Amino acid sequence: MYQKYNFENLEVYQLTNQLLKRIYKISSKFPKNEIFVLTSQIRRAILSVVLNIAEGSIKSKKEFARFINIALGSLIEVKTCCLVAKDLKYLSKDEFDKIIPKIDELFFKLLSLKKYLQK
Repeated sequence: MYQKYNFENLEVYQLTNQLLKRIYKISSKFPKNEIFVLTSQIRRAILSVVLNIAEGSIKSKKEFARFINIALGSLIEVKTCCLVAKDLKYLSKDEFDKIIPKIDELFFKLLSLKKYLQK
C-alpha cells in the first residue's frame, strides 16, 4: 500500500506537480537543438521547485522557509525560460498566456507559505 508523505498534501506541492507536467509537455515541443539548453534548463528549474518543497517539508520551519526561498528562485527561472521561449517563438502566445498565470499563482502561494513559516 502506498504511504503518502505530508508534502503531498500541500497545495503548493500539488500546484507545482501540475505545472511540472505542463512544462514537460510544452518543452517537448522545443527544437531538438535546445534539448541541452533551454529544454534542460526549464525542466531542471521546475523540478527544483518540486524537490525543494518536498525536502523542506521534513525540516524545521526556519529551514523549510529557506527551501521555499530556493523554490521561489527556481520558479523565477521557469518564468524567465517561458519568456525566452515565447520570444524565440518556441512557445505560442496561447500556451504562454495559459501557463504564466499558473506560475504567478504558485509564486504568490509559495511567498505566503514562506511568510507563514517565518512567523
